[in-house]
Amino acid sequence: MHEDITNERYKTSFEYHVGVGFKQYGEGICETELQIEQHHLNIGGTVHGGILATLLDITMSGAVTSTILDKSAEQVVTMQMNIHFLRAGQLGDKIIGHAEIAKYGSTIVYVEGEIVNQDGKLLARASGGWFIKKKSK
Repeated sequence: MHEDITNERYKTSFEYHVGVGFKQYGEGICETELQIEQHHLNIGGTVHGGILATLLDITMSGAVTSTILDKSAEQVVTMQMNIHFLRAGQLGDKIIGHAEIAKYGSTIVYVEGEIVNQDGKLLARASGGWFIKKKSK
C-alpha cells in the first residue's frame, strides 16, 4: 500500500474494513485492489454491485485527494457518480480500480474510473463530480 494512505486513520476506515488496498496514489491518479471473498457476494453468488460502486467511489475520491496532499482542503465529497456495470465479478477474483482526474475546476473535479479483474476484463466504468471544500483562511 501507498505510504500516504496507510496511516492510523486508514486502519479505522471503511476502506480498510472492506479490504481495499491502495496500489498507486498521487498526481490525480489512484489505483486500488480488492480480493473478492464470500462476504463481497450478493445472494446470486456474484460480486455485489454495491461493492463495485464502493471501490469506484474510493478510487475516484483517491484521485481527487491525491492532488491536495498539502492539506489545502477541509473536505472532499462525492457529488454525483454514474456507473455502468458491464460484467459480474466472481469469488476469488482480484479486482483493480483505476481512476484519474479528467478536469480540475476551482471547487469541482470531474473524475473517470474503471474496475477490471485479474484477467483485465472490464467489470464497471464510472464518471462523476467531486466537491472540494477549501479550508477557511
